[in-house]
Amino acid sequence: MNVLARPHPVPLSPLLLALSLAFPATAMADDPAATLEHVTVSDERQRGFLADTVEVGTFRGASILEVPATVNVVTREVLDAQAATGIHDALRNTAGVTRQQLAGDTFDHLAIRGITLENRSNYRLNGSLPLINLVGTPLENKERVEVLKGVSALYYGFTTPAGIVNLVSKRAGFTPVSRAGLTLDDNGGTLLSADLGRRFGERQQYGVRINAVGGTLRSAINGVDGRRELASLALDWKASERLNLKADIEHYRKKITEQTSLIVPKARNGRIALPALPDPKQRLAPRWAVFDGQADNLLLRADYSLSDNWMLTLETGGTEASRRRAATQLDGYDIHSGDGRLSGQRQRGEWHSRLLRTQLVGQLQTGPLRHELIAGYAQSRLTQAAFDADSFQTRQNLYHPSELPWLPARGIRRNPAIHTSDRGLYAMDRLTLSPRWQLVAGLRHTDYRSHRADSRYTASLSTPLFAALFRPTPDMTLYASHASGLEQGARTPPEAVNRYQLMPPGISKQTELGWRAGGEKALQFSSALFAIERPAAYLDTRRVFVQEGREHYRGLEASLQGALARDWSLQASAQWLQARLRHTGHPDGNVPANTPAWTASLFARYTVSALPGLSVNGGAYYTGRRPVNHANQAWVGGYTLFGLGARYQRRLFGQRTAWQLNVDNAGDKRYWAGGAGSSKTYLSVGAPRSARLTMTVDL
Repeated sequence: MNVLARPHPVPLSPLLLALSLAFPATAMADDPAATLEHVTVSDERQRGFLADTVEVGTFRGASILEVPATVNVVTREVLDAQAATGIHDALRNTAGVTRQQLAGDTFDHLAIRGITLENRSNYRLNGSLPLINLVGTPLENKERVEVLKGVSALYYGFTTPAGIVNLVSKRAGFTPVSRAGLTLDDNGGTLLSADLGRRFGERQQYGVRINAVGGTLRSAINGVDGRRELASLALDWKASERLNLKADIEHYRKKITEQTSLIVPKARNGRIALPALPDPKQRLAPRWAVFDGQADNLLLRADYSLSDNWMLTLETGGTEASRRRAATQLDGYDIHSGDGRLSGQRQRGEWHSRLLRTQLVGQLQTGPLRHELIAGYAQSRLTQAAFDADSFQTRQNLYHPSELPWLPARGIRRNPAIHTSDRGLYAMDRLTLSPRWQLVAGLRHTDYRSHRADSRYTASLSTPLFAALFRPTPDMTLYASHASGLEQGARTPPEAVNRYQLMPPGISKQTELGWRAGGEKALQFSSALFAIERPAAYLDTRRVFVQEGREHYRGLEASLQGALARDWSLQASAQWLQARLRHTGHPDGNVPANTPAWTASLFARYTVSALPGLSVNGGAYYTGRRPVNHANQAWVGGYTLFGLGARYQRRLFGQRTAWQLNVDNAGDKRYWAGGAGSSKTYLSVGAPRSARLTMTVDL
């Protein structure tokens, strides 16, 4: 059986039918009989490196000063200045983000505050739709990237307490957009892009935003290349004074040769000797080890104003994702000679998710107290289809790799389908006691079910959220919050005796004290002390994967962003984290795998007033030393990466044009980028220096 067959298109027929009903063809023409008096267009209120509001969780549309949790926003202006194309490109600007296992050539597998983001539930589109972050999620059609850190179960149900990464789509504004772009890199890659936005209709009640990207990928790794494509459509229709409709459609695909991951050597006398860093430009994987993934996302939203104070929202959507890959790993190697064993699996995966959410938001006054109320019901379903995986094995050298032919299958294993559903009722009350004091209380009741052919789990539990906010001045907030949530149990790895099982869900808890200042001023500052506790899962000495003990995370985080002066803009963050394992099979007090104590980032842009149209920028991104496993038998060193950029804008033949050069890892640092794993410890080598030239023209 050839499990590397080309991925077939994944249908979203029922959802596309719903889209056709919500946005009839007649809506795309001007209606002379329209009776609309005015149109209000949603505005994310971005100002350079600043964003005044957030669009994530129960705080959708709220001022950042009113959010009793750590939230970071990376605006479109920052993304453009850095020529960011992937999620890690954006999140490196926020503290506490590290790579897990992969170096990022295929997709970004990340952790926040030492806790791994679940790729099927912790990533959201426009604050709602769960994305399948297993195929390389693009950013060219996104207006901003938000991170709500910590426990987020009240609104999102079963998620890990790492936080929620929210991708906010570009939408049509009153200023038309017609932009074409070309990006070239020093490895020979070429990408073409287009961005078109228009509002039309007698009252400008219709909006359309189209983004398209396509071209070739070339990696600094010898023989690693591929293709990438994106097509997206964002629609808006103000159907009446009370009814607003939105639709988002995305298709993206990425195909590229996948580099081999390294498995750390076995411990001897309780210690692990790590190999020297290999040449990051050497390809260990065979050329036919291709990663080919695609995803289709659809989100529909209707907002209906019941009155001046009450609004009903209905959202529905789905995600279809598939990928084929030949993931390889190198283990059993001699750290001096590099001789080892390359093994892997050829497999094809498919994921199907559906979302339904209905929510009522409103305000009421009870005497001197004002209540801002949210009540809703959310249902999400996820299916991972059954798949076959064939295994292969050969010899390879870490330092002097050879070209490998097609390797025959040594065996084929059938993996059964996994079905999960999460249904929840939630409510929250933001109680304003005075202009300075607010109390927040929320509760979610969750009904969770997960099953496959040989295991089944159900859970039904109510989890709370409490917070208090104090506003000593209009542009400053002090807050304290506590939240609990259910998170999905781990999936046991193939190396375990009890492989491919579903572990029971567990309870995570978070307490946070924070201070935020700035509001709508030129600079925003925030800081927070936090403590997170969650279940621990690991492979014990019997090679049984167990969920026992707890992981404790305590830390301090601070960030600063905005305009330092007329010509200077800044985005900076830092985090200190004390993470410990308690009551596990490892010594109490050990640090969880791949968790650094220190992370920090600094990005600054200077607009050269003496040369109109010219700006330069630079960034520094630090990740501290990390243990390779829960037993802390070896550590990989910390590293700092530097980025440089320059942008020049001017009119050419009457059109606004821009030329931009960006250099990542400007010092050509060699480093271990990713680590950790559920049973084995994987290491990946960081990318060497790279440069990109981007040219855009506004037509």
